[in-house]
Amino acid sequence: MVAERSFTTTVGGRRRRRTGGVMESGSAASARRRAELVAQAGQAHRAAVDLLRTLDMLDELEDADEIEQTPSDAIRIVDGQLAILGGLMRECLLDQGREHRPDQVVEVSRVLHEIHTVRFAIHDHLGHERLRRLDQLDRGLRRLRTVTDQDELLEMACEVAAEAGGFDRVMLSRVDEETWRPWRSHATTMGETERAFGDWIRQLPGIRLSHMLLESELVRRREPAIVLRADDDARVYAPMAEASGLTSYVVAPILSGDRVIGLLHADNQAAEVVELDRDILWFFAIGFAQVFERAVLLARLREQRAQVMAAMHAVDAVLDELATSTIDLTRRDQTAIGVSRPAQPAGIERPRAIERVLTSREFEVLTLMATGATNERIAQRLVIATGTVKSHVKQILRKLRVENRAEAISQYLRLTIGARED
Repeated sequence: MVAERSFTTTVGGRRRRRTGGVMESGSAASARRRAELVAQAGQAHRAAVDLLRTLDMLDELEDADEIEQTPSDAIRIVDGQLAILGGLMRECLLDQGREHRPDQVVEVSRVLHEIHTVRFAIHDHLGHERLRRLDQLDRGLRRLRTVTDQDELLEMACEVAAEAGGFDRVMLSRVDEETWRPWRSHATTMGETERAFGDWIRQLPGIRLSHMLLESELVRRREPAIVLRADDDARVYAPMAEASGLTSYVVAPILSGDRVIGLLHADNQAAEVVELDRDILWFFAIGFAQVFERAVLLARLREQRAQVMAAMHAVDAVLDELATSTIDLTRRDQTAIGVSRPAQPAGIERPRAIERVLTSREFEVLTLMATGATNERIAQRLVIATGTVKSHVKQILRKLRVENRAEAISQYLRLTIGARED
């Protein structure tokens, strides 16, 4: 008889185990190992209950019915049940008021040893599984840290979350004030359900967050959550569960400061999610938020730098033009023939006419724009909303007949410096 061979490899950042010629993902291997441990725990549980009943130990307990129940599939609950049974076994051996035959002492010791062996295997598996998942998560976040473009990060988010977190499917959503907007999803294997779910996301306009939704609770509490039975949980958004075929899933908020700007949903097709899945998705959401915030700040700095450089070039051009213009012997209130003046832009007759073209508020905004201030900075200085500043900037560009802020600043500097010379 040939023994079954197994070994692990890494595919796309996810550890996989080959067993009997079949490639098995890390999450599937973990689920298989959990099932094995639960089965072993069930055997130890039955043996302990039968022995305690023989020794009349269960009759003295108020919660005997609960102890005798068949262990659930939740490995931590199984571990807790075995811990209770192990404690009863130890009391049985140490109780001086009980007389036990030698064969009973041997049987109690044997079952107690079996309980300890299974519990040690459970703790060993949970510890190794957590370390493996955290190491896999770290590799995924390292991949994201090399990207500085926010659009590229958004394109990669679901795929990297699935690979780094060990999930079969991940959905990224945006949170805009009181609206939750599922945006995009990624699945490791594409079937009819995944394609239908993708179509559902693209057609969905948005979901109003209400106090009954789990997602609303996440936005309020800014904490991750786990749903073990989607069909029995009243907080679950039923259309999403129906479109995606969800049975259990985890969800984590993406934070920017104290504000939730997005959500990540994840699930596994092969097995129900566990608390470790919730923690891993939460750690990924925290790491992704930091990387994305850095990318946004870098983009803003690049944009600001470009605007400052354009304004500096405009100032340099104006000063150069003024310095090289000819000078005639004439009074300031007279126009000398042959004096080279900076060309006036179309639509403005005299330098000071810019104040007549723009409103007083628009002129204030343009003055601050010339200092290199951003819309947010202008809004703070003038004590108005950022959206109002953006509206003023659009009107300024339209009235001055320019394409961008740099041209508007250049025209402002040209006109104001010219006005001072006059």
